[in-house]
Amino acid sequence: MEITELRTYILQPPLSGELGDARAAVAERYWVVVELDTDAGLTGTGWLGTWTIPDLYERYLRGFEDLLVGSDPLAIEARRREMRERALYYPGEVGFAALPRSAVDVALWDLKAKAAGQPLYALLGGDGSAVPAYCSRLDATVPTDDLGEHHAPYAEAGFTAFKTKVGGRPLDEDVRRVDEVREAVGSRAELFVDANQSWTVNEAVRGARAISEHDVGWIEEPISEWNLDGHRRVTNRMDAPLAAGEMFYRPERFEWLLSRGALDVVQPDLLRGGGVSALREVAALAATHHVPFVPHIHYPVSAHLVNAAATGSYVEYIPEYDATDVLVDAPEIRDGEVVLSEEPGHGYAVSEAAREAFGVSFD
Repeated sequence: MEITELRTYILQPPLSGELGDARAAVAERYWVVVELDTDAGLTGTGWLGTWTIPDLYERYLRGFEDLLVGSDPLAIEARRREMRERALYYPGEVGFAALPRSAVDVALWDLKAKAAGQPLYALLGGDGSAVPAYCSRLDATVPTDDLGEHHAPYAEAGFTAFKTKVGGRPLDEDVRRVDEVREAVGSRAELFVDANQSWTVNEAVRGARAISEHDVGWIEEPISEWNLDGHRRVTNRMDAPLAAGEMFYRPERFEWLLSRGALDVVQPDLLRGGGVSALREVAALAATHHVPFVPHIHYPVSAHLVNAAATGSYVEYIPEYDATDVLVDAPEIRDGEVVLSEEPGHGYAVSEAAREAFGVSFD
């Protein structure tokens, strides 16, 4: 089997309004899609999400055409190595260049599973059951008094795990916000908080202690991703588990932290982190260190990885980033779980209706 064509296009699905966390707020988001056709009649689909410069991401994806067209899509490690080699010096392997490479990796794994006639989770060793999801709201811009009604409908829909944003405001206000969410979702629900790297080590410890009465399941990204030793200091000084990893571009960062007891929950991002190939490596590290594997967003594909991972725990579902309006037969969210597709591959392609409704061009 050979790849015969690489296609790319950009979508701009509407957002419900301004969304944000302690560090940033956005009012628009783009999908940059890559499709790989083959001489076997199979097509692999991958995509990345971005708040800005979608045209540059698309141009960079097109730059892989000479590497991919005419190549064997099942030799994923070879294709991965070639793309990394091309990015090594310019623009650099991590950062901007990582997301397009990861989108291609997702498309290659889609093809590999289709060629095997299996859903991706089965190819990776999963069992096909639905995957528990936690409802993650981008609620930093929501007034405190409105947080309860912001989360309550998802508790009524069957979710039993939730996440809210903290940081970027006085600690007593953060405590009140967590209290509002806890009241809305109930005492039995799992409740996680995410500071998006907005605290120092000492602020993280104080913040964790202040909200501990709300039985918080983890504190996510409490400090800067670059303060590696600070992660160890935080984990040693607070009771709640420390979760991190959505900004890590290589599995080696996880290995460094896990080997030092400085990380309790691993949260790799499918697209920053290297696609399906790299997240399999992170899942193996999580299993070796007996910590939960909980990928960051991208629930249609991440659910396959969680299902197949030895310590797979949750998939993150962000209602504001729901894929129903973009994908053909998007995964069903039922009683707080992502129902895995039984179709070969990861099970999802971009619908023609979405291309017509949301397609944008920067040419």
